[in-house]
Amino acid sequence: MRSKEILYLTEDDVKQCITIPEAVALSRKGIQADAVGQVAGNKFYMHVGDAGFIKPFSGYLAGEGLAFVKTFSFFEGNTARGLPTTSSMVLLFEAATGLPVCLMEGSWITATKTGASTAVTAEYLARAGSRVVCIFGAGQQGRTHLEGLAQVFDLAEARIVDAIPEVAARYAEEMSARLGLPVVTPDTREAAVRGADIVVTVTTGNEPMVHTAWLKPGAFVAKMGSYQEVELSLLTAADKVIVDSWRYVRPRVPELITLGERGEFSEKDVHADWTEVVGGRAPGRESDDEIILYIALGIWGEYAAILPHVYRRARELGLGIRLPASF
Repeated sequence: MRSKEILYLTEDDVKQCITIPEAVALSRKGIQADAVGQVAGNKFYMHVGDAGFIKPFSGYLAGEGLAFVKTFSFFEGNTARGLPTTSSMVLLFEAATGLPVCLMEGSWITATKTGASTAVTAEYLARAGSRVVCIFGAGQQGRTHLEGLAQVFDLAEARIVDAIPEVAARYAEEMSARLGLPVVTPDTREAAVRGADIVVTVTTGNEPMVHTAWLKPGAFVAKMGSYQEVELSLLTAADKVIVDSWRYVRPRVPELITLGERGEFSEKDVHADWTEVVGGRAPGRESDDEIILYIALGIWGEYAAILPHVYRRARELGLGIRLPASF
């Protein structure tokens, strides 16, 4: 039956429709489906002059009743205007008809998906029994990453680093109370990284925050931001560099661009794309002493599993605004 309405979901609606444990489980499902070729998707960056970019991002999981298109925009100058630099919206379509059924605000679900996805990635690539995590970035992504990692590891301590100390302090207080986990704000970046089993960067900073010499043997580093966050030498010193998709990270990640221009890093230096590891076509972690660097800007399997769940839960709960459609 053709839909005659479009359900509009606000961020508050979306937050009621999925938990972090559910997001982790669905991310795992989407990643594993993507690894065996059961997810279609694509994305591209549309630059809007020099002001910023809008990134349409699509996906569909085989057998699912819904497909999605998500937009993400980044306009750095918005800070001076008192506006958020990023925004996200999602459209869901019936897989059988291609007709739209849902429009949802997407910033919170983007952060939740990314945190859950990194947690699943760490299951494969971090050392078993990892206990100490260091996160750079005390924003929404920093929160969902810690929540996701706490679902799959028995963490003993979390360390948070942010350019604004007051923001880091609020994060530490809030997340410690939420998770029942010691969350500390080390005095220096080096103190935060040394001894950490898992290091995650989710910032909009543009400087090397993680230095190679600070990492312990066996550390897992997940670089998730779009600007330079790790020392360039880490890419050449790591035992394995794994990317979510070389096709997408190569032209966008500053560390890869810089080293590529110098002739010091290319696709042959990448151990594998992430789906190759999950699909068993390339090994993941092979020893407790390997330092593994993971570089990601996001692919579609996780969204293809998570977003239909949010829509269906919203309908079950009677959430959202039903907008009349004329098709």
